[in-house]
Amino acid sequence: MSLYTVLGMGLVFVGMVLVVNGAWLLGIGSDRDVAVLNYFVGGLTLLIALWWAFGGPASEGTPFNAAGTLLFSFTYLWVGANAWRGEEDQRALGWYCIMVTLLAIPTGLLVYQLGDVGLASLWWIWAVLWAAFWLILAVQKTEYTRPVGWYTLAVGVLTGGAGYVMAAGLWPWA
Repeated sequence: MSLYTVLGMGLVFVGMVLVVNGAWLLGIGSDRDVAVLNYFVGGLTLLIALWWAFGGPASEGTPFNAAGTLLFSFTYLWVGANAWRGEEDQRALGWYCIMVTLLAIPTGLLVYQLGDVGLASLWWIWAVLWAAFWLILAVQKTEYTRPVGWYTLAVGVLTGGAGYVMAAGLWPWA
């Protein structure tokens, strides 16, 4: 399987979990129900990252691809754990999100320099999303929860759509 088809498979589910998490931020869905999909997507992206990191010549991925994917894996596993436990104080997750933001911005630049404008744009859109989570979780600007919920939903649809195109082998910037 090519790098993009495997990435696309993961991004289809990342899109789904972002839609569900966005709805959750808007007050739709129970904590434990949301946790299940976060655990699944965190586990799936973890497997993809491990394949890219340690799959040898059978994998087209690199440690760089694996590291970027692990940012997603750990985010969703942490969100899942917090949701399952009904954790109210998520400031530590918020601080993790700003660190991910600081990694996602140059990742987008590196991907752009490799010629994939679409994937670079996704990295920057995700950077804004992680920064928004930092704002509502670490800085506790909860008055922005609804707009962040709607942005999360929109990013989920965009991510899932891009993932579907990648998984189908039709990514135009590949």
